[in-house]
Amino acid sequence: MFIVRYGFDVHYPAWAGMGALAVTQGAYLHVSMNRALQRMVGTTIGAMMAWGVLQLEPNIWGLIAFVGVFQTVTEMVIGKNYALGQMFVAPTALLVTHLAAPWIPSDTMVPERVLDTVIGACIGMVVAVVLSTMDDRRYLDRLRRTSGEQQA
Repeated sequence: MFIVRYGFDVHYPAWAGMGALAVTQGAYLHVSMNRALQRMVGTTIGAMMAWGVLQLEPNIWGLIAFVGVFQTVTEMVIGKNYALGQMFVAPTALLVTHLAAPWIPSDTMVPERVLDTVIGACIGMVVAVVLSTMDDRRYLDRLRRTSGEQQA
C-alpha cells in the first residue's frame, strides 16, 4: 500500500489495504469480483450517508448514537447482502474516525474513504485474477457472457 499512499497522496492508506484484502477473501474469482463491486458501491453510498450526518454537526452523544445505529444495522444485514452491509460499515468507520480526530474536515475524509476503497478494491481484483486458476477465469467469462446475453 506504499504505492497507494505516495502515488495518490492519501492519508488513510490502510483503508485501501483493507479493501484489497476484503476483496481477495472470495473462494472463487467470480465471488471476489462481485465482492469488489459491492464494496465500491456500498462504501460510496455509506460515505455519502456519513457526510450527511457530519453536515448536521451533531455533538459527541449524537455521533455515538449514529455509530450505534449504523453498527446495529450492519450486524443485521451484512450476512444477507455484502453491499448493503458496506453501506452501514462505511459510515460507522467514518464517524468513529471523526470521533477520534474531529479536526479532520469531513469534506476531505469522506471522499478519501471512497477513493481508498475504490483503489483497494481494484488492487484486490487484480490480485484475485493473478492468483486465480484458469478454470476460475473461464467460469467468470461464461458468467459475463451469460449476463450479457440476458441483458440484450
